[in-house]
Amino acid sequence: MLVTAAFLLDSSLAVASPWPGGSETSIPITGATADLSGATWNPVSQSLWVVRQNRQLWEYGYDLGTGSFVLLRTLVLPGGIGIGGDIEACAQVDHSAADEIYLLSETQGRIARVTNIGGTPTVHAVWNLEVTNNGYALPPETPGGIGAEGLEFVPDAQLLTAGFRFPDGSAFTGSTKGMGGLMFVGHQLEGRLHVFDLNPETSDDFINHGSFLTAADEIAGLHFDRTTGRMFVWHNSSIGNSLEISILSSNASVGRIDTINLFDSAMPSGNLEGIAVVDQAACGEFGASDSDRLLFMTRDAESPNLVYFAGFPCYGIGANVPALSPWGRLGVLLLLLCVAGLHRRRASVDPS
Repeated sequence: MLVTAAFLLDSSLAVASPWPGGSETSIPITGATADLSGATWNPVSQSLWVVRQNRQLWEYGYDLGTGSFVLLRTLVLPGGIGIGGDIEACAQVDHSAADEIYLLSETQGRIARVTNIGGTPTVHAVWNLEVTNNGYALPPETPGGIGAEGLEFVPDAQLLTAGFRFPDGSAFTGSTKGMGGLMFVGHQLEGRLHVFDLNPETSDDFINHGSFLTAADEIAGLHFDRTTGRMFVWHNSSIGNSLEISILSSNASVGRIDTINLFDSAMPSGNLEGIAVVDQAACGEFGASDSDRLLFMTRDAESPNLVYFAGFPCYGIGANVPALSPWGRLGVLLLLLCVAGLHRRRASVDPS
């Protein structure tokens, strides 16, 4: 009883669990023996996008006939997304607009929106995040290569449902720059999750809302499942790989996201950097069993470098953990203590 009460009092203290996704299956990819860095899943087109640090972009789709993922197209993106070619992550804002993609350059701390990727790819806007804005600045890449590695967009509706608050604890009532949500950047420095409100039409028009602490001291990849409101935070730290799942609340501690699941043993091995997950609405599809879904990962400079895990569970991933306020958790704790006390009193007078 007291263990349950303690968990509810601090929902960031999720019990660590072993990897649930099973073994990996490789997807052949040409021209990416090294530097494969980011991935994102589009549930509308039902396709996987994969990016390499040198600005190459691949799109994969599932072939029912062969029961495997096949290459749909390969693109080379414009140089304006980042000098030096160190593109570490990709994300899509409007899944119905499959002809555009957002990229993250680690060397410059820059997000770029690329449109018309089916024709002549064009850099529509860029946001240089290392400049001081609203009192915050994204930390630059260190000489040792520690920098920004994860990128993901979360719509306003899911943030409001989760009771999202900004890292300083202030209330979130909706984004203000026209994107309809917030962009999250995962950084290898201190494992911080940085929060940005971007104007999708105008370069360098954004608000930096600061950053959250997470369950580890490094972030290598991000994925948000809009069907469940869960953020998947992939950690590729010096002490080993781990996967943290959050609803992006920060009820347990201001400035730290609540962790509702943490997988940190029997993990997939290697320098895994990018993560993408089939949405829960597609549970049992693309070769997965009825209760499972696919989780994709990219592995840098190791083989195989593009893989998926078909055994990742569809349900039970933090689905029943409530996002309680501090007063709500205190009330639950007091209620549980009262129930425990009542149980002890009854036991003391029960002759059996």
